[in-house]
Amino acid sequence: MLFVVLCNAKGGTSKERTERRMTWKAPEGTKLIGEYWLTNEYPNVVQIIEADNVQLMLNAISDWDDFFDISIYPAITAEEGMKNIQEMMK
Repeated sequence: MLFVVLCNAKGGTSKERTERRMTWKAPEGTKLIGEYWLTNEYPNVVQIIEADNVQLMLNAISDWDDFFDISIYPAITAEEGMKNIQEMMK
């Protein structure tokens, strides 16, 4: 499954968050597909993560809940969405 993770800074300094990010690795069972650091106020970070279940996602974000308010949303690719629509239209 794909998940979109939106992070809004709530604690620590930008330097502290960056230092932690330099050593952070995605937990076993998850794969970081993409990560984007935004220049706007909210969200500050967007990640696309692949994981087999939501529990792995909760484990993955627990390292960051002191620095960010984090929202997780299940997602599908546009290609998957188009296939689903085509199936629904049959």
